[in-house]
Parts: sequence; C-alpha cells; structure tokens
Amino acid sequence: MNIIYTVCNRTNLAHALTLADSVSKFEPDTVFYLCWVDAAPLKELPSHIQAVDISRIEIPRWESWVQEYFDFELLAAARPWVAKWLLNLHPDCELLTFLAPTVLLYQSVTPVLDQGTEFYLTPNILKPLAKSEVLDDKRILNVGMFHSGSWILKNSETTKKTLDWWRSRTLDRAAFDLCNGMNMDQLWMNYIPVWIPKTKIISNPAWHFGLHAILNNRLSENAGKYTVDETSLISADFAGLTYFDAVWSNHQALAGQNPAFQNLLKQYKESLKSYQKYLPNSELPVYGKLAYIRKYRVLRNNVAKKLSAVTEYIDQF
Repeated sequence: MNIIYTVCNRTNLAHALTLADSVSKFEPDTVFYLCWVDAAPLKELPSHIQAVDISRIEIPRWESWVQEYFDFELLAAARPWVAKWLLNLHPDCELLTFLAPTVLLYQSVTPVLDQGTEFYLTPNILKPLAKSEVLDDKRILNVGMFHSGSWILKNSETTKKTLDWWRSRTLDRAAFDLCNGMNMDQLWMNYIPVWIPKTKIISNPAWHFGLHAILNNRLSENAGKYTVDETSLISADFAGLTYFDAVWSNHQALAGQNPAFQNLLKQYKESLKSYQKYLPNSELPVYGKLAYIRKYRVLRNNVAKKLSAVTEYIDQF
C-alpha cells in the first residue's frame, strides 16, 4: 500500500480537505491520512480520509511544544513524527508521501517516481534565480534548498533511521528563527542526501509549482489545461497566498507575475469555499502559541530597512 498524509489545524483544514479530494481523484488506490493538531473536536470527514488526532502520536515533549512553539511551527515539527508513526502502523506501506495542506494534485505523482530511489526531495530552485527584488539566492539559502511542502520516501530501514534523526531535531530545534539557523522542519532536509545515498532531487518542473518556481519556470494555460515548461502540471502549492505562511507570505507579490498562476489561484480559492462546513465551531484554542506576525510584518520590515540604512551609513565611517 501507499500513503499520502498531511498535518493541519483549523487554519488550513479546508485546504487539507481540498488536497484530500485531489488525492482521491488522481491517486485512488492511495490511503490518505489527515493528522489533526487542534484542541477543537474534528467533525466527521468524508470516508476517503483517515483522520488521526495528534494525541495518538505520543510526542515526548508535546506539552512543552504547546507552550514553546507557535501554532504553525507545531504543525511543521510534527511532520516527521507522524511519518514514523504511520510507518509503524502500516509496515506494509511501500511509499509514504507528505504533502502540505496547501498542495493540490492535478494528476498522479507517478511521473516523478523510479525504482532505485529511497527519498525524493522537492528543490526550491534547480538553476540560478532570475533577478527579482522579491526573491533572491540569499533568501533561498535562508529557508533551505529543499521545499518541505512535499517529499516522498520509500519504506526502508535507512529512511526509518533518518526519520528518527529528523524527529530528534524537531524536539527543540523547529522554531522559525533564521538568525539562529532554524526554519521549522525545513533546514534539516538539507541533510537528507547525507543520510540517504539513494536520494533523488525531483527535476520535473511540473512537480510542486508555487511561489518558489515562478521566476524560473513558466506556467501556461491552454483551454483549461496547465503546463509548466510544456510539461503537464502535476502539483501546485499555494503556500503564502490564502493564509499567513512564515516563509512564503513574504513573496506573495510573485503570484502577480504569472497570469496562469493567478487563474489557478482563483480556482483554488473558489474550491476552498465548499469545505467551510467542516471547520470547527469551538472556542477551544489551536495548539501552540498564536502568532500575530502578519499584523506587524509590514511595520517591522519598514523599521528594519531604516535601521539597515543607518548601520550601512555607520559602516562607511
């Protein structure tokens, strides 16, 4: 059997359900798991979704996580823990795929698979970035060379040991703190090729098209069909565009540079509306600290620019 899973709370539940329906359509023989990281009870979901509460994962520092991590950090930190739990629950699982709630499939994942690979990484870039004031090489280095929104592993002793190592790092080093070398679960992915020699960096431009890819790859639309560099679109990621994302919301201006992606985003936003009925009606909080970053980010960025100008002037003398 093969498994695709995601991890979400009420903020991105509608997104996760949209993803689940695309998996059901294009990967009908794959089991889809939704890990629920929220104190509110989860309503009954469609039958093609296997829901699991985060309490079943038995994370050793869970209570500390809830106090120390922001809600979006908590979701990312839980990803390798859920992966190992699923492999233990289903030892017959052959391929385990993680897709962020903001990902949508437009066809089967088969085109990116081969026989000899144990871990598939999604690169943020495959060639030098086109010049832009919104996204540059330094920002890619800050967030990591690989996108944590999608990866695939083959069930093996090597990948299980790697998940154990990855889990140990997220116990206390999964904060969004770029200045101290942390970016939730993502920077640890740079080590995957070290741990797993049979790692493949997916080079198919139609895989996981999002804000990170707009500058280097061309998404086009013809009669409702989408292609990336003349290859039929496999999956897209709308991270940073429909709710606050600590990494990608800073770069949402890139979406306006591709009309086809704007159309795709419009369709995606419309599809989200049909899943609002599943959102919990509860005053119970989400797990983790609430972040008010979006409210103050513009002010903070403006102050940072002014301070940078002052320090640059001082450096000259």
